[in-house]
Amino acid sequence: MRRPAVFFDRDNTLIVGNDYLGDPDGVKLVAGAAPAVAKCRSMGYATVVVSNQSGVARGMFDEEAVRACNARMDQLLLDHNPAAVIDRHEYCPFHPDAKIDAYRQDSFLRKPKPGMILAAADAMALDLARSWVVGDAPRDVAAGKAAGCRTILIVDPSLAASPAAKEPATTKPDFTVSTLIEAVEIITRQMQHSPRPAPGSISLPAAASPVTTTALQASPAPSSPVKSEPTDPPARQVHVKSAPPAHAPVNPRRDAVQVKREPASAPIDLSRLELVSQQILVELKKLNEARHDDFSISKLIAGIVQVLAVAALILAYFLYRTDMPTLISWLLAAIFLQIFTVSLLIMSRQK
Repeated sequence: MRRPAVFFDRDNTLIVGNDYLGDPDGVKLVAGAAPAVAKCRSMGYATVVVSNQSGVARGMFDEEAVRACNARMDQLLLDHNPAAVIDRHEYCPFHPDAKIDAYRQDSFLRKPKPGMILAAADAMALDLARSWVVGDAPRDVAAGKAAGCRTILIVDPSLAASPAAKEPATTKPDFTVSTLIEAVEIITRQMQHSPRPAPGSISLPAAASPVTTTALQASPAPSSPVKSEPTDPPARQVHVKSAPPAHAPVNPRRDAVQVKREPASAPIDLSRLELVSQQILVELKKLNEARHDDFSISKLIAGIVQVLAVAALILAYFLYRTDMPTLISWLLAAIFLQIFTVSLLIMSRQK
């Protein structure tokens, strides 16, 4: 049976970037990217990246640079969460107005056309009707709709909008959110409300304990399955014993329906707590790295020179205020040191 997938746009969806990126050192994950990818894979979705890379056609970088940036993103995802695996990368290096002749074409792969999605679906045997496309631009939505997928548009106010995100929308997304985490929460809820298990297997909600597929398929299917109401909490367990034959004596105590319910309280969305907690850890790690990066030799020297400038002013006032020529010399020295301090601070800010 074909499995579903989540097709992610790359720039400004999984990594920060509203411009052409050809340097792997410039790859930076969007907050919550690793837990989002890991969550999708834990629910049985394949994870695929589909990205327009017209920087190749424009001569800004080559295809090897695109692959290097993808590899760097994959590594960062794994560093944050070993389960955050991208199953496949698809990218389109073509553009109708390319500077390089070999890449000048209106390719079917280029979004808003669905070529990349269809290619991945063919290579990986994916069920597009149960798949999702998540991106930050109207062309991501259009490509997803053309391929028959459900779509989520991310409008993140913390990220500078890319030129593609400012293009007019030609079709409406199924959902619009402000973060990648919210997009995955929607996919999780939709899967729990409308599960589509494969024949002979059981589909677990995202918050359930992990069980191997082999063990689930080996379990015999009940002759009269019980369908629980959508509003029941996931932890509800209903055990129904088969009715006895008509000729057998009925024991009301033995054959009663056994229903085990948890106390009446609002269910806890463990999947949301998991995603939010991992996002907090990612932000704390980035904050810690930023503090280390804030130190520089220029700032250290600037601090020392600033102390010397203040010391020169104090000495000039207390020791040479009656000796005007010497006082002026000390004041000029203090001014020079102060200017030097400002220059060092400007240099450190420009790095």
